[in-house]
Amino acid sequence: MIEYLLTAFFVAQPVPVASAAPGPSSAPRKEEPRLKDPVEITSKRVRGSRDQAIFSGDVVVKQRTMDLRCDEMTAFYTGPREVTRVECAGNMRLVDEGRTAQGERAVLDVPSGRLVVTGNPEARDPTTHLRGSEVRLLMGARGMEYEVDEAVVTLEAAPLRTPRKGGGKEGGAQRFPAEITARRVVGSSTQAVFTGDVVVKHRTLELRCDKMITYFSATREVSRAECVGHVRAQDGARQARGERAEFNVPTGVLWLTGNPEARDATTHLRGSEVRMTIGDANFEVKDAVVTVESAPSAPQGKGAGKRPPGKSPDNSQTGSTRQP
Repeated sequence: MIEYLLTAFFVAQPVPVASAAPGPSSAPRKEEPRLKDPVEITSKRVRGSRDQAIFSGDVVVKQRTMDLRCDEMTAFYTGPREVTRVECAGNMRLVDEGRTAQGERAVLDVPSGRLVVTGNPEARDPTTHLRGSEVRLLMGARGMEYEVDEAVVTLEAAPLRTPRKGGGKEGGAQRFPAEITARRVVGSSTQAVFTGDVVVKHRTLELRCDKMITYFSATREVSRAECVGHVRAQDGARQARGERAEFNVPTGVLWLTGNPEARDATTHLRGSEVRMTIGDANFEVKDAVVTVESAPSAPQGKGAGKRPPGKSPDNSQTGSTRQP
C-alpha cells in the first residue's frame, strides 16, 4: 500500500509510450495526456487508504509555484488518484513566488487553489503584511488575493510629496506605512475593502470609519482611500468628523463631507466640506460657520467679574475660511 501511495504522489507525469519504430502492421498510437497541475508530496513517513494519506515528519507539498511545509498533513484524493484537498497541522510555512504565509494549521483546496490558514496566521508580499484570526489566500493568482477576519493589515503607502522650499526643487520622497485594523478585509492587486470598526494609523493621523476602500498604484502602494460611515479623524490636537472622507496619500490631504465638522483647542468649524492636511495646523472649510473661543479677561478693580465691552465668550463667523 505504501508503494502504491508513493507512486500516486511522486509520479507527477506518466511516462509516454515507447516510441519504437512502427512495424508494417502496427497502428499509430497517441501519447497519453500528462497530468494537469500535479501535486508532489514528500515526508519521512506515510500511511494511507483508498481515498486519503497521512504524511508526517518534514512534509513538503509542491504544486505549480507553491511550496508548502508542515509537521503533519492529510491528503484527500479521488479514485484516479487526483489530490482534491490538503490539511496541514504544525508549523505551516508557505512560499508562492514573492508571497509567504505561516500559521499552525492550513487547508488547501487544490482545484481552486484556495488556502485557509488559522492559528496565529500571517501572510505577506513585498508591500502587504496580513494578520488576523483567519487568513484566506488564492494561490497562483497574479498578485496576492486575500480575505482576513479580525484583520491587522500593514500596507506600503505611496511616498509623501514634500513641498518645495523657497521655490526650489520638491523635497525627497518619504515613505510611511499605514496600519489598518478591521473586522474583515478582502483584497486584490488593485484595491482592498475593509469593513467593520475600521481604524487607520498613518504618520500622525488616526482615521476611523465603518467601511474603507484603499486603491493601489501599479507598484502596489496605497495611493488613495475612501471612507464611509461615521468618519472620525484626529491629527495631533485637531479633530474632524463627517459621513464620508477621501484621503490622498501622496499629498496627505483629507477631505470630509456629509455634515462635516472640525475643531482644535480654540476653534469649531462647520461647512459643506472640510479639508485638513496631515502635520499642518490649518483647516480649510467651504461654506464655513466658524466659532472661535476667546480667553476670558482677568478681573480688575470695580469691574471685576464683568465682561469688558465688545468681548464675548465666542465669536461666530460665516463664509469660506482658512484658519491661520
